[in-house]
Amino acid sequence: MSEGRLAQALAHYRALAPRYDHYTRRINAVRERAIASLRLKPGDVVVDAGCGTGWCLPFLARAVGPAGTVIAFDPSPDMLAIARARVPAGCCSTLHLMQAPAEMARFPRVADAILFSYTHDIIRSGAALDNLLRQARPGARVAATSTKLYAPWLFPANWYLRASHRRYITNFEGFEAPWSLLAGYLDDFRVETGPFTQHYVATGTVRKIGPGTIFQEAKKTK
Repeated sequence: MSEGRLAQALAHYRALAPRYDHYTRRINAVRERAIASLRLKPGDVVVDAGCGTGWCLPFLARAVGPAGTVIAFDPSPDMLAIARARVPAGCCSTLHLMQAPAEMARFPRVADAILFSYTHDIIRSGAALDNLLRQARPGARVAATSTKLYAPWLFPANWYLRASHRRYITNFEGFEAPWSLLAGYLDDFRVETGPFTQHYVATGTVRKIGPGTIFQEAKKTK
């Protein structure tokens, strides 16, 4: 994300943070589906990429248990302030909350699983995906969920989606298939969605590659 767009996003979420959970309460069910699709086990290291207000953190912490580690980052200090209050003390052995953009985040441990929950801007950035996924072990489980456009002929609904999501998304590039770039990084990739829904859950495992970056390998698959 460019410096200008990052500054725009930070200002945007500064105003949105106190009301974000209320505005997004209708997507809680699909968030839980995405978390379940990670098939987390006690002791896992799981990353919540672009964690926002941390709605997913208690679910992740319970899934990995006292022996597990939860790592979460977000560029917005206002969103992170809310996230810090989410996870009860002692629910997992290690909790790392970091203020960082996705292109610069550094994990303290290698990830067993990564969640992208309503992070359209992140999964449309090759630089962000390359940075994050190369810090996961080969075969690490990945789940992404967010909003997509309906089928093209449902243009009134798509107009509404674009208008209503401007408060959450700074870049609508790829909004018809947000997972398309992520797919190039993963094996066993699949998407659960349909023409008459705005939601999707995309899953896969981090590709096992040789020398070079994941991003370089992903570009070869396009």
